[in-house]
Amino acid sequence: MPANRLGEFLRARRAAVQPPADPQRRRRQTPGLRREEVAVRATISTDYYVRLEQGRERNPSPQVLDALATALELSTAETSYLHGLVSPPPAPRKPTGLREEVNEFLSLVMRSWEPGPAYIVNHRSDVLAANRSAQELFERFEISDNILRMLFLDRAAPRIWADWDAFARFFVGGIRRMIGPAPEDDPVTTALLADVSARNPAFAELWNRHEIGVPERKQKWIHHEELGEIRLDFELLAALDTPHQYLVLHRIQRQ
Repeated sequence: MPANRLGEFLRARRAAVQPPADPQRRRRQTPGLRREEVAVRATISTDYYVRLEQGRERNPSPQVLDALATALELSTAETSYLHGLVSPPPAPRKPTGLREEVNEFLSLVMRSWEPGPAYIVNHRSDVLAANRSAQELFERFEISDNILRMLFLDRAAPRIWADWDAFARFFVGGIRRMIGPAPEDDPVTTALLADVSARNPAFAELWNRHEIGVPERKQKWIHHEELGEIRLDFELLAALDTPHQYLVLHRIQRQ
């Protein structure tokens, strides 16, 4: 049975919407909107919406998807992701193996970057290359081959990341976008997500929220033994011929 990715996304985002105030102050059994409330907002029948969540209807029109996006108060990024669940745009094939060649020009920029740590990751956050400043940062962790595993499985992460909770939420939303709507197409990615979910319930909970449009926060706050708390502003860059490799550039901002 094919994965019901559309239904999972709709259920997760429905649960995240703040329900309207009830003048009779009746308690709700579940968080978020009821199915019939989403249907009314989207001007579709409740039965049709239920079929969408249950996976018995998998091909809603773009107009219905836009109506659902409005009903569920989705961001622009979340709306794009919703459309991609039904009609994925053609995209270059992501590498599925454990080894991949690093883009030459991303590597050149990385090695010449002086304002702070710089490293290259793929769509599942495997670290493919790192400059000296990034290597020095990674030496503080036991896990440094994959940022997702570092963030959720390394015991030092909550201590080193001063803003761990906020950054973890931002990171999971970002990696869900990078992996795309069909992680099960890549066995290596599937194994990674299953392993981290099994070993850290916090990741499983964040992943199951299906958050895509997490507010942009291109900053990390790091505890440093000598410098105290430092801020790292960062940006991700990609090359056209390797769109699933990302050069992560950091600029140190000392307080």
